[in-house]
Amino acid sequence: MTPQPITPAAVWQALTPRPPQSHKGTFGRVLIAAGSARYRGAAALCCEGALRAGAGIVTLASVEPVLALTLARTPECTLQPCTPDEEGGISVENLAALRQTLAACTALVLGPGLGGAAGALGAGLLEAARCPVVLDADGLNAAAGGAFSLKTGGGPLILTPHPGEMARLCGLTPAQVNADRPALAARMAREWGCILVLKGHATLVAAPDGVLWANTTGNPGLARGGSGDVLAGMIGGLCAAGLPPLEAAKCGVWLHGAAADRAAARLGQWGMLPSDLPAALGELFAENSR
Repeated sequence: MTPQPITPAAVWQALTPRPPQSHKGTFGRVLIAAGSARYRGAAALCCEGALRAGAGIVTLASVEPVLALTLARTPECTLQPCTPDEEGGISVENLAALRQTLAACTALVLGPGLGGAAGALGAGLLEAARCPVVLDADGLNAAAGGAFSLKTGGGPLILTPHPGEMARLCGLTPAQVNADRPALAARMAREWGCILVLKGHATLVAAPDGVLWANTTGNPGLARGGSGDVLAGMIGGLCAAGLPPLEAAKCGVWLHGAAADRAAARLGQWGMLPSDLPAALGELFAENSR
């Protein structure tokens, strides 16, 4: 199956200018359950990605060390402090309060930096979700470990695995995943009934019916920890703001790569960082009157 290219024209057609009478509620609220004592930066990068992508309100649910780091970087975030478990992640004792917050949200991002806490939290939040859910990083690892089914929950599901995570989800090796990425992405998106973003060179987006798109932006400067956290936040932010989940995935992937190309032109592929991507994304929006 030959993927269709994600084109700039399609992206800017989907991202219409904001109406003059808009307010923060117009562009939704995304709940981001992310971070732990060991992985603090993932949540901060994810939140900034969601904010820069246009979400009206971004709420980070995490433990205090993660909240402090994120608030220092992005004071625009609202916070839901969570009690920690023994490993410094979000304790499952917070699940009832998180589900209450989720009921008022238009998107959920689950997984970046969560560590072992992703299992119980993932099962409880996916079951309650009625909005689009972006499942990333430790959320994917929890699903691969059998903590919950990818068919749990009532909201559209967007998976964002890199080849290693995809291998764990499918019981394959990374080499087997990369042997025929388009065929595998299409097959598993149909089997799981989800939108699948299989990251890598020419990142693939597969719809639940198996139709494929391939990204046309991005560069090897993205090959460092944290890039995927920004992408997960961006896709979640676009969902929260009202884009249909499939369009949010396609636009998020293209914009993420385009921002990386912008950062590489300024800083080089060796020197650019994932934290450079959100500002570069803002420049792209400004140049296209968004």
